[in-house]
Amino acid sequence: MKKTVSILLAAALLLSSLAGCGNGGGGGKSDSATLSPEATGVALSNGVSVELGDYVLDGETEFTVAKQPVEENKDEGYKIEAYDFKLGDMTELSDFITLRIPYDAAYCEDGQDPAKCVGAKYKNETTGEWEDVLFEVDAAANELIIYTDHLSTFGVFHVKDEGQRSAKITNIYADVTGIDQQEAMETLREYVAGGGADGEEAVGLAARLLTGYNGFLGGVAGAAGETGFATDLTGTILNMASLGSPTFDTALADSAYKKMNKLGKVAAAVKIGAVMLSTEKTDADTLGLYKDTAMLALSYAESAAWGLAASGLFIFDYTISSMFEQGLAMKMDKLNEVYVYFNDEYSAKERTVFQWTARSLKDWRQVLIDIAELNPNEADAKAAVEAEIESYARVFWTLDSVDMGVVVTEMKEKNSKGSVTIPTPTEAEIEALVGGYKAYLYERLYPVTQSVSTYMQRKAEAAYLKALDEVKEFFNQSITFNIVEDVPDGEKSQYDGYALRFAPLSENAVKESWSGRMKGGASTKSTKFTLLGYIQAGCPKELQLFKPGDDPESDEPELTLGFKLSAPVTEVKLGGLPLEELLGTYSVAFTVKDETDTYNFTFMYYEGQLVFKPESDGFGTAFLLLPGPYEYDPATATATCGVATESMSASTKASFISEEGTVRFSSDTTWENIEEGTTATCYGEGTKID
Repeated sequence: MKKTVSILLAAALLLSSLAGCGNGGGGGKSDSATLSPEATGVALSNGVSVELGDYVLDGETEFTVAKQPVEENKDEGYKIEAYDFKLGDMTELSDFITLRIPYDAAYCEDGQDPAKCVGAKYKNETTGEWEDVLFEVDAAANELIIYTDHLSTFGVFHVKDEGQRSAKITNIYADVTGIDQQEAMETLREYVAGGGADGEEAVGLAARLLTGYNGFLGGVAGAAGETGFATDLTGTILNMASLGSPTFDTALADSAYKKMNKLGKVAAAVKIGAVMLSTEKTDADTLGLYKDTAMLALSYAESAAWGLAASGLFIFDYTISSMFEQGLAMKMDKLNEVYVYFNDEYSAKERTVFQWTARSLKDWRQVLIDIAELNPNEADAKAAVEAEIESYARVFWTLDSVDMGVVVTEMKEKNSKGSVTIPTPTEAEIEALVGGYKAYLYERLYPVTQSVSTYMQRKAEAAYLKALDEVKEFFNQSITFNIVEDVPDGEKSQYDGYALRFAPLSENAVKESWSGRMKGGASTKSTKFTLLGYIQAGCPKELQLFKPGDDPESDEPELTLGFKLSAPVTEVKLGGLPLEELLGTYSVAFTVKDETDTYNFTFMYYEGQLVFKPESDGFGTAFLLLPGPYEYDPATATATCGVATESMSASTKASFISEEGTVRFSSDTTWENIEEGTTATCYGEGTKID
């Protein structure tokens, strides 16, 4: 099972704490071997091995691995064993190579899954940061298998009991084998049908991917129920991006939605790519969808990498193989040996008469990759490949007799053949020779196309890893929460000594981490938390203040302030908002039982009473927002209204927030049928427009 595990160590852990890390032995030891196109792999004495494949080297090259000093912090419970890899002067490679690095199984706790105990990263030479790399865990051999198209320093990260340090270590499992093929297909269908637009299928797939393997958002399910969201992460993410969400500001919600969309689409593409590489691929529906998706994906910059993977998988598995089968019918018993020598071996870079270098299979591989990048459409790719091969097969027959004589002479010298002569076929014979060589070339290129397909799937997996990293960074971002109050110089806050806490909190929240006390006379009091921590805490949307001596567990708060979470800074003002700033017309989206409609309401004085007057007098608007009269509390920036009869009661709480000159509005209106014992709630979310 292939996994990409992302182990994020906080900057403080990697930068500050390393000063106190103990360095183990083994640093500086170097092992090397000579590799070549004929010898592409080696196992070194230090336990590291490499397999380059057939299309990386042109000649003999020195492969060197230098073990770095071990970085270990026993207090934090981690160890890093790193190796510096060099392949001559090459850093960027033309293909993904395979590295095997041993890991210390004894560092894992008894019974701990090695896939959760170890992971691989590479060191970015520019930033000095450890970054994610494609790898899988071979638990039987105690090795990490790394797939990379560049060389650098690669490290094995050993993490002991990661659950105790969840604030500093994040595991993300990028294993697509658990994704249902049909689910991936539906995600891509939505993508194609929507012309590349974001969709809920992709978001849902991403959310399930992150939670389904006990990833860094595992355990969040059910944590958001108190906020009015669905009781699963998928519902939370979807609601983050909806206008009906009472918790997140628009910018933060949109960012979450886009990043999760991208992750879901890339995951679906990688899944289908894996299916295509591992099966007979007889499903016409899969093939047709993937072809269409490849063409569409390449029109969007953010999806280019996996779009190319899609196109490459399709083109080379079908176009080349079909051309190969067609070419077999043209194959001749014997091709002119001078003609074949020219196409496969001859080089005349230094000659003044004409310039020519026969293409190696490595050269052809790059040509096919370039064609795929420019031609994601099957018909265009087939035409481009046919044209390229046709043109290449005819170059020799454009030479004059002098140039042909040069080729013959060098062939005699190289192969010690004294009987080779300049070929002089008729036009009909030339056509037959060209056809025969093309068939011969298709046969030679067939294994190359398989390499290209695998390469492009690896590129798609790399794009998937990048999308995972973006999601990880998004949820790990630090949010500064400021409590702002106008406190005159030399005086204390009127809430000095008050206890405060965020609410409502999930059962998973550590309440002490979301509680505190107002102290001193500073005008701004700040705390910090991660977005991940906020979600795990249940997405609290209120800040509650309790008088000194009151018990937050049993007493009512003296002051409750609603807020919308924004990044990187969320600000709550003590003292609230003056009513005059809030009067005006609001466009409000109301949501009841997953159905949403938008209406305009004006918050105003009417006959001396504070009311919400609907723009339309249509039946049912009072069920969305009680007309009034309202009581407004400037300290909390909330307006409340309630009505009751013997059989029915209703209440509306409207909250206002001013952000950078924009007044935002949220409400919840609850109706209770006393006789039947049922309740219904309508949520509103809007913006002041006049």
